[in-house]
Amino acid sequence: MLRPQPALFKFCLCAASAADELADCLYANTSAQDKTTFLQWAYVALGRTEAAKSVQTIPAAKIKTIEKKAQTTLTQLVMKSCPKPAMNLLLSDPKKGLEKTLTSLAGKLVQAEVEKRTSPLLSMTITDLLKR
Repeated sequence: MLRPQPALFKFCLCAASAADELADCLYANTSAQDKTTFLQWAYVALGRTEAAKSVQTIPAAKIKTIEKKAQTTLTQLVMKSCPKPAMNLLLSDPKKGLEKTLTSLAGKLVQAEVEKRTSPLLSMTITDLLKR
């Protein structure tokens, strides 16, 4: 019998969701240009928040252009490189699956970009931060 563990030690032995599997497939098959397109889409999506609008407003025409390009890129990748995970998603979560997939994909792309940019810029460690 397993005992409940503190949240810090919890982990899941379950299979990845169909949305995560499609996101993984998309991520693995994106070119540098595709990644740029999806990062721009994520930027535009975040740009719609009040927090982002207080820093910069993105023109509606630019938003439309980026969203159309992202939709075209997504369609091409799904049809060419990821039809099986896409079909699994269709069968398992037809209503919210694509939203979950894009959220997962955006997270992967943003995480990779942030990791590239914070390493050389952030010269302190967590130990340094906690000493303050």
